[in-house]
Amino acid sequence: MFKMHIVNAAVKDDIHSMEYPLFSLAKRADTEVREYRDARSGKSLKIIPSAYGMPTIFDKDLLIYAMSQLAAAMNQGQPVSRTIVFQTSDFLNATKPDKDGGKNYTLIIGSLRRLRGTTLETNIETGGKLETEGFGYIDDYKIVQPTSRGKGALAVQMSLSPWLYRALMNFEILTLPKGYFALGQPIERRLYELARKHAGSTGVIWKISMQRLLEKTGSKQSPNEFAKQVRAIIKSDSLPDYRVFLDKAKKPYNVVFITRNNKALTEELEKKNLFDWYEELSKS
Repeated sequence: MFKMHIVNAAVKDDIHSMEYPLFSLAKRADTEVREYRDARSGKSLKIIPSAYGMPTIFDKDLLIYAMSQLAAAMNQGQPVSRTIVFQTSDFLNATKPDKDGGKNYTLIIGSLRRLRGTTLETNIETGGKLETEGFGYIDDYKIVQPTSRGKGALAVQMSLSPWLYRALMNFEILTLPKGYFALGQPIERRLYELARKHAGSTGVIWKISMQRLLEKTGSKQSPNEFAKQVRAIIKSDSLPDYRVFLDKAKKPYNVVFITRNNKALTEELEKKNLFDWYEELSKS
């Protein structure tokens, strides 16, 4: 068992849930069984929620916090375990520093129920191993110390699934900025994850069609509603690390994520002779 206690641990997320839509973007309980197949990679997943619904992208904060703490401990040479114990206050300070924490001591129990109750079936390998049985995002949880009225949790014990723990042990993770937790809209978080996963591999620019982006987010919106939401995010310019543009050179339009690192961007534009393209893109 690992007691999480590291202050200011770098934020870590696993590359598989960044790539594939494992979490709901809905604000209400999402109990619909969903399947996703990626024709390009051959990867598939089936998510079977419990009565409490599919885990949301905000429930994922618990897993990100756990991975961040475990990764920091590994970097310090500390022994780790997939069964972890933590104070809810430490979790809230790390992931929700600007929000009223009182209600969150109760909400965390709903997150645990969704993470434990939902079954995931997938051929996505972690650590080079295929999981042949259905599994939860976490294996189990325990309220180590309840709040005074018994409706919330002051301290929690939970066990990460072997599937997720293997990803961590094999460093199938990426670093996120702390500003990720300030993103208040589910779609903002999902778009950032995808940009970090894909633009992060090349370092500068990532293009994707609007329809393909809709599929990869896992959003249940109509194409028109989704495009409207993406345009709103382009206008708000809210994502850390990346700016988002709509490339109208061809139809259907591409969505383009571009680094905010001006030095890296200039080098890439010069290398690939893309200054004219970028100038037109900036006008859109």
